[in-house]
Amino acid sequence: MKKQISFNSLRFVRHFWIRCCFLAPSCLLIGDAGYVFGQGGVDLNTPELPSATETPAANTEGADAEGGDNEDPNSEWADAQDADAQDADAQDLDSQDPDALARPETPLEVLRKTFSAPPAAKSLGPDSRLWVDRVKKRVYVDGYVAINRGPLEMFACPYGTKEHESVVATIARPSQVHAALLAVGAKSGTPVRFDPAFLPPTGQRIRVWVTWRDQEKKFHAVDAREWVRDADSGKSLEPDWVFAGSGFWTDPTDNKRYYMADGGDMICVSNFSTAMMDIGAASSANAEALLYEPFTERIPEQGTLVRLVLVPIPVPTDKSPADAETNAKLSEVLPTEDILPLK
Repeated sequence: MKKQISFNSLRFVRHFWIRCCFLAPSCLLIGDAGYVFGQGGVDLNTPELPSATETPAANTEGADAEGGDNEDPNSEWADAQDADAQDADAQDLDSQDPDALARPETPLEVLRKTFSAPPAAKSLGPDSRLWVDRVKKRVYVDGYVAINRGPLEMFACPYGTKEHESVVATIARPSQVHAALLAVGAKSGTPVRFDPAFLPPTGQRIRVWVTWRDQEKKFHAVDAREWVRDADSGKSLEPDWVFAGSGFWTDPTDNKRYYMADGGDMICVSNFSTAMMDIGAASSANAEALLYEPFTERIPEQGTLVRLVLVPIPVPTDKSPADAETNAKLSEVLPTEDILPLK
């Protein structure tokens, strides 16, 4: 529809210009052209402009004076040009590739037709691309590479929020991922505090893996911290992410409660009091003092489809230190190719 509107607009301008050139006095031509083109294009909603089917009145003064049946040759020439222009426009529309006029696919649609669900995992919604595996204590989240260079405040954000400063954009919202982490036994803590003094975020540590397939469909898996580097030292991100848990706020206009991290603060590398997951160390969110940046050389091109694997790192307890140690080792095991089946 947009392209059709564009062609119709151009056709109207061209026809209007032809008629102005040959039928209108020169003073009116200059005024109308200045109005139409000086505004940065035709405003089809402006009532002063003629419609696409409206034609200026023909010059009949000579015919009335002489009682004859004189015709304006300029009008005939303009009508012929109109017909040629309409034929050319029709050919332009007919020659358009139907695929070029089609609506681009959304990330959700592309992921649906590319990756199947991870085996033995339960979906938390048909449109979220989010699964839990309670046996292996894993959360799977689908997304894509949003940026691989530039300022960085997030590692992952929900689609349609902060892609300009996040390495990965996910289909699922932070509130959904929060629920998924709780479902596999993760314990949330508290977001960062700045007043009256700085207190770092707390919560269970979460290992984040990134998995993807290259153009040859070869499987890859890395610790997500390998995709983030210290802007000063050039080394990979060292602190673990913690399950801070964000929080809720109530809109006074409708008294509805909203999960704050749904605004974009899903997995952060700068400290935010609204973060669902944050790094367990001080990290400025000031645009002029950001500590981290994408590790460009290690990140595939923008748009690459990925599957994140979130694994809570067990907390040692006095009751079962051996089990906790075993589970902690399992959280460090790279995901295998079977978790990212192709369709």
